[in-house]
Amino acid sequence: MKAFEFLWNEFVYGGHWGSLTSSAIALSIMIILNLHIRLDFLVIVYLGTQCIYSYNHYRERDSDSLSDSRRAEFLINYHASIRYITIIYGILFILLLIIFHSWTILGFGTLLLGLGILFTYRAKSLSQKIVGFKSIYASFAWSLLVPFTILYVQYPIDISVVLLTIFVFFRFMVDTSFFDIKDIESDKQKNLKTYVLYFGKEKALSILHVINLISFIPLLIGVLFNYLPQFSLSLFFILFYNIYYIERARGRKVDIQSLSYIIVDGEYYYWPLVLLCGMIFLQ
Repeated sequence: MKAFEFLWNEFVYGGHWGSLTSSAIALSIMIILNLHIRLDFLVIVYLGTQCIYSYNHYRERDSDSLSDSRRAEFLINYHASIRYITIIYGILFILLLIIFHSWTILGFGTLLLGLGILFTYRAKSLSQKIVGFKSIYASFAWSLLVPFTILYVQYPIDISVVLLTIFVFFRFMVDTSFFDIKDIESDKQKNLKTYVLYFGKEKALSILHVINLISFIPLLIGVLFNYLPQFSLSLFFILFYNIYYIERARGRKVDIQSLSYIIVDGEYYYWPLVLLCGMIFLQ
């Protein structure tokens, strides 16, 4: 039982659950654009994301005790090893890029890795001056996963890629802004101007409903003008999924950590499944 509990905590608080979402998003892009599924790329983006998460855990292990006590309690048992684990993930990420692809892709992948590291090192401090900068920066970095996928499989950059990039950007605006709810205490201590702290929790949740609706406009445009396949609209299922967890967050007794890690991050696991169902019923 203790072994299972450790594995579950490692999977969730060690960042693996969140890192695998990057693979789910990349897989979804391949499905929508009818690209050859590259399993090597799915492993690569997992390793890159895990490297970023591990670095974030290492740098913020002290402040985590304020906003994420369960993760902090779990990670403190081996926090001395996190820096080495981070380096291993980074080396594997770079090594696989070298083995499987060109120097151009290596440069783009390294840029994304740098943006992720920079988010922890520098970007959060800019949130002390710019309202919502933390969410905007993180969402922009995540949205670059779309062109990264396209470049890796050597698919041309066209309007469909631009629309999907915008879609992913707004999806992560909802995700990252929601995560700020669990970080209220630590963000307040750092004087960060997140949407939750600036507008208040209730108003911020209402704003997330609006962003949730806006995020699907690129998909609608893509389908209406034949830039994206009709089954892309199956992702509208996520609209109601988001409404559910945003409204659930208004409750007083809600477990915001579990809601954030399991439900919010879990959204991306549904993308490939929903798209495959859409291919069957909407084609």
